[in-house]
Amino acid sequence: MFLSGKKEHFFRSRHMKSIKIVIAIVGIIIFIIIGRKFQCNQVLLTNNVIREENRISIQRNLVIAAAMYTEITAMYRFVRSIRATCPFSAIVMIVAEYTTNDQDFKDLANIYSVIYISHDEYFPAHLKKNKALVDSIYSGRWIIIRNYLSILQSKNQAYDNIFICDAHDSLFQADIFTHITDLTPGLYVFQENIYMNIGKCSLNCDWIRTCYNEAEVKKLSPNPIICSGTVLGTWKAIQVYLSVMESEILKAPSNCTSFSGSDQGIHNYIIYNKKISNVAVHHISNEYGFVATLGYSLTIKRNQFGLVKNENGTIYAVIHQWNRSQQLRSQFQREYQTIPADAINKN
Repeated sequence: MFLSGKKEHFFRSRHMKSIKIVIAIVGIIIFIIIGRKFQCNQVLLTNNVIREENRISIQRNLVIAAAMYTEITAMYRFVRSIRATCPFSAIVMIVAEYTTNDQDFKDLANIYSVIYISHDEYFPAHLKKNKALVDSIYSGRWIIIRNYLSILQSKNQAYDNIFICDAHDSLFQADIFTHITDLTPGLYVFQENIYMNIGKCSLNCDWIRTCYNEAEVKKLSPNPIICSGTVLGTWKAIQVYLSVMESEILKAPSNCTSFSGSDQGIHNYIIYNKKISNVAVHHISNEYGFVATLGYSLTIKRNQFGLVKNENGTIYAVIHQWNRSQQLRSQFQREYQTIPADAINKN
């Protein structure tokens, strides 16, 4: 039996509407499924971000280090470890003039976003007549850093937090800036091994004696050594610290400022004599804190990934003087290799 034209059109129209309705329903179902999946992914992503924020600081942070005459492998090791743990922090390194013109160092700066500042350019002109000070990177670095930060301040480019450290023997294992919070602003200074106080270390005694006097050595002897190779703080705290440090350095005799490492004598003097006013100074334990100074450490604890742990089993954010350990030297030689120039283009 054949349908009339009108009836055929009617049934075709109803059939097409049914198909459209089915397609619409299927589309809605697919949209709901995708929406739920997207929402689930958003939750997972949000959770990941939260976890990352717990581990990585989101403030404006600066790592600044003196790296005069530091060779390329040591520089590479240092900056790569920072980028792995503090990816959004600025890295500024005080270097010799020739470093800024060396292609390997230029490549390193481009890859890891490093800013080089020249020792000659940022050492204040009016102090260059003090040759002992100019020639000593140990004492001179504090003046250069203060001058550099003052320039940033004048340009309204201040950072929230700053970590000043040695470059050649420091490595980052975690984000150090997560240890500064709004509840704990101020200056963070880091003790060395608890069993080696100032009086037991002839070198630390010599630094204090040369820069000050025997009476100061006797007064400070019972105290733990505080290392000048690692200093952390908020912008304000670091500015106050640098102002006091510079003042003491400029007053010191030339045999003090020319004595390698003597800035640590001044560092301990101003901290234990409470010369840093209106700033909370946090003394951080070497054994239970978040920065390890390993020079006098008899044993080093690591996890299965080679990360150095404190006595609580927590991973140190930074390990300093790691090169005093044969185990760590061997480990980092494997982990941070550079390719020799004569092997770069070989198949």
